[in-house]
Amino acid sequence: MGMYHSTYFAYGFQIPDTRSDQLDAALRDSPVSYLHAGDYDRDMTFLVTECDEVRLGDHRKVKPESFVQPVVDEWNAALTEAAARLGVTSGFEPGWFVVPDVS
Repeated sequence: MGMYHSTYFAYGFQIPDTRSDQLDAALRDSPVSYLHAGDYDRDMTFLVTECDEVRLGDHRKVKPESFVQPVVDEWNAALTEAAARLGVTSGFEPGWFVVPDVS
């Protein structure tokens, strides 16, 4: 059995593990999507507005001027609404993060 490594660079936050069918229903018509990632036997669930895969040997640069505050405020509002649809109402703070994934 082979293993596939990938890394994601995303804006959002981690939520308690949630099944894909629940996420699909809750995020229908939302600008928010989700990401399941983690080590081989422990997936984590993330709500995200921006998400790019970063391959080994590659990189991404985020400049402060690339994302003006009104856009970030819109992302935060969309993430908060999406989390509420899933019953997550506290314990999160949106931000940029890197998630390594092994599957």
